[in-house]
Amino acid sequence: MKVLVLGRSGQVARHLQELLPEAQYWGRAELDLAKPTGVSAAIERFRPSVIVNAAAYTAVDKAETEAELARSINAEAPAMVARAAAALDIPLVHISTDYVFDGTKVGEYVVDDACNPINVYGKTKLEGEQAVRALAPKSWILRTSWVFSEHGANFVKTIVRLAGERDELRVVADQFGRPTYAGDLAALIVRVIRVSESGERLPYGTYHAVGGSVTTWHAFAQMIVKSAIGQGRVGRKPSVMAITTAEYPTAARRPQNSALAPSSELKPFAIDFDWSRGLARMMQLLAPPVR
Repeated sequence: MKVLVLGRSGQVARHLQELLPEAQYWGRAELDLAKPTGVSAAIERFRPSVIVNAAAYTAVDKAETEAELARSINAEAPAMVARAAAALDIPLVHISTDYVFDGTKVGEYVVDDACNPINVYGKTKLEGEQAVRALAPKSWILRTSWVFSEHGANFVKTIVRLAGERDELRVVADQFGRPTYAGDLAALIVRVIRVSESGERLPYGTYHAVGGSVTTWHAFAQMIVKSAIGQGRVGRKPSVMAITTAEYPTAARRPQNSALAPSSELKPFAIDFDWSRGLARMMQLLAPPVR
């Protein structure tokens, strides 16, 4: 199986490198997705047997002022990738986001709920989804949310750092969702494409790759701080204060509720998406704090 992974330095891609070292990983040097024009031709020349698009523009607030760049990477480039997958008649795995929803629903979002993104990042990711769906018949779209990992920059690492610097942390408590450990998402991708190669496969379509309980950023931060203290990564015990979204203004609006309902079709792949277990694993693997 000749696997091409687009994206090299992102959280999911870093985990894929551990699980699929034989795959080809293309970063910006090999294929600049900010310039989508040559994407299809480059992939068709390489002739992979499956593509994983783990690349994205994920700076949610910066996207408000860099809309064209976000659209190039999140919408136009996936369209070109999908064209190549269709031309080669091969499967494509595409990662999407909870931010395709507006957050007004009471309860968890299921796959078929109407999308209505409220920020540029979400809009461009939805456009990417739509392009993949329309152009690549053999595609899996995996929506996920609040991704964290021992690799790269993310909310967990930020909270651990701030907990070691401050006596009080102020964290939004009125936004709801499900965190996702990037290692779990990478493991699912590997199982999906390997089972596909053997002839038994997950039906092509859109899925919510999440698990564990619905939480808030504030409750998540509390668990992170507790874990960091328990492991001796943080010497002090800061107060974790609950605040409202209105008290923490950002350039991009966030959906108040972006909790995705886990897709039951993913259960046979035996991936435990319980984010609390993922958090415990990440904390064990984090580099030791600098003394």
